[in-house]
Amino acid sequence: MLKWTAPWLLALAALPTLVQAQSLPLKTVTGGDIGIQIFSHTFDADRDGAFDMWLDSKKIGLAGSIVQVLEDDWHWGGEARMATGVTTFSSAARGSNSGNAETLTEFRLTLGRDFTVGQQVLAPYTGLGYRTLLSYLKGYTDTGYISPTRSGNLVYLPIGVVHRYSLGSDARLATTLEYDHLLQGTQKTHYTDIVGYVSDLSVTQKKGKDARLSVAYETARWSTSVFFHYWNIEESEVGTYANTTTVFSATEAHNISRELGIQIRYRFGQ
Repeated sequence: MLKWTAPWLLALAALPTLVQAQSLPLKTVTGGDIGIQIFSHTFDADRDGAFDMWLDSKKIGLAGSIVQVLEDDWHWGGEARMATGVTTFSSAARGSNSGNAETLTEFRLTLGRDFTVGQQVLAPYTGLGYRTLLSYLKGYTDTGYISPTRSGNLVYLPIGVVHRYSLGSDARLATTLEYDHLLQGTQKTHYTDIVGYVSDLSVTQKKGKDARLSVAYETARWSTSVFFHYWNIEESEVGTYANTTTVFSATEAHNISRELGIQIRYRFGQ
């Protein structure tokens, strides 16, 4: 992963120096940005500590945000991103295959406020987030089984803070630390992809959390950053699925999802 990331970090870090320097405030300003994300994404599931399934992919996508400053340093914003890639699938029960498409989509609304502390600004925020992951796993594995498509969504409460520190009149360092509390998740395994099955497994996830960290070098128009996301979701409630003769009961296993990547964004507005 370090070999894969290092060249991009060097290239992206150099890009902002090519644009004309502009005065850059530390406080939040009205405007928006759009950019590209490149990251690795892994999903590991276990049952009582024993391997259940694993997904591994490299993704590329678009990300953007808008923000509106209100009175008394309050501000609200919206964020969206969509990324896609090719994933490798491995299951304790069904074997493994590769070359499967996977898409991650996320939307967020946030509300925050700026606090000036000397030559720094702290901007705590909260809001509501929605994240979906669709893994097109339909196909045969190396052991002859069919791996059904999986789709899941998470609704969560983000609680975070942005720390901005001036690096001069035309640049700043912005560090974001965030905790996400899962409100509810739904995971669906599309067993009807397999001949003979008449219903899918749909289960509810109620316990989970996420930690996020990003560090960005920002100028008036450009920013480059590295980011890390870590989701930890407990085993789901019991659901059922069926073939033509039998109804089965099952859960979504405890799972951990990790994202590690880089991004570059262009800012527009004030």
